[in-house]
Amino acid sequence: MREIDQYAYISSLKDQSFQWRIRFGGTALLACICSKSIISFAVIFLIMFSITIFKAGIHWADYFRFMIIPFCFLFLSVTGIIVNINLLPAPPNCVFSWEIGNYCLFVSENGLLLAFRLICKSLSAVSCFYFIILTTPFREMLCFLHSLRCPPILITLAMLIYQFIFLLMEMAVVKMKSQLCRGGYRSVKGFVRSFAMLWGSVFIQSCLKSEWVYKSMLTRGYNGRIPLTSENFCPNKKEIVCLLLFFLLMMIPNWL
Repeated sequence: MREIDQYAYISSLKDQSFQWRIRFGGTALLACICSKSIISFAVIFLIMFSITIFKAGIHWADYFRFMIIPFCFLFLSVTGIIVNINLLPAPPNCVFSWEIGNYCLFVSENGLLLAFRLICKSLSAVSCFYFIILTTPFREMLCFLHSLRCPPILITLAMLIYQFIFLLMEMAVVKMKSQLCRGGYRSVKGFVRSFAMLWGSVFIQSCLKSEWVYKSMLTRGYNGRIPLTSENFCPNKKEIVCLLLFFLLMMIPNWL
């Protein structure tokens, strides 16, 4: 997560309008959700991948490493779609079957097609999200949410949670290195004991630090909202036309 945040600040697109980047990524994501064509999914993925790698300057190895995490969750999800169980005999359209007593596990052609379509759609949507988060710092995302009249309490919570994630990660890393130096993870019993002590200590310190942060914010005039820059975020006619054309182009394969 720290690498993603660093890439957002060193991206080659950081000097361009972040409103346009968010709108473009959001339009591509909307087209991905509304589309049912594998061609649309492939085109959206290639466009987002090319812009993120060649325009934003994100290293391709890091990009695919970031894609491993959603792909693992996706693999576990589609397993239940591909593999089915039924009473004997196996359906006629199954590709593979395995008999277990009076039941059989089988993989059908429809299940494979549905799983392939789901994988393409999910990876395409993830590429849209990565385009936004790898090229747009979190504060600019909050400014964009502020322009959409998002409730101030949600923006404040998002900012505080985002900051505390890095604080907790830093505390956990320091304490884990200290435990490793003392041999706390040499055995299974020591691993369980050290792991429990680690996160118990992190939880207690996070509560204390959150109270200190809240008190320091009150002393600086915090009144329930964090001020953000207020600019004109309304898109012009040219941007609206470009985004609409892009959306329609991505939807064309569904009508053919």
